[in-house]
Amino acid sequence: MKTRIRGALAPLFLLLLATLATLAACGQSSTVPNEVSMVAADFSTRSITIKAGQAVHFTDPAGVGGTHAVCLGKDGTCDAAAPGPRALEGQGFTMNAGDPAKDVTFDTPGTYKITCSIHPNMNLTVTVQ
Repeated sequence: MKTRIRGALAPLFLLLLATLATLAACGQSSTVPNEVSMVAADFSTRSITIKAGQAVHFTDPAGVGGTHAVCLGKDGTCDAAAPGPRALEGQGFTMNAGDPAKDVTFDTPGTYKITCSIHPNMNLTVTVQ
């Protein structure tokens, strides 16, 4: 009889354990510091402030993102003469929905204008302190 009770309680114990683990995770942020997500045709924020040597973590989520060509510039025009991180120089980098995130490190203090050459309304200002 004791074996049958223990056997019947095992699934309940596992359910309780899973519930407690879920509750423990509540309130914890799953976002990465300095994350900027790209959705269909916009950045998740218009501006971000970071410290010199930190990176902006660009993501393009599967299911809601799109193809983006991210570069230094504004209103969809890349500025090849603009100084900034190598990853954003010239035509910058391209991301598609679901691609791995890309970290771009900003070593020099200043204000950087970033745009998507495919979506001219996608503009981001990165202020590096």
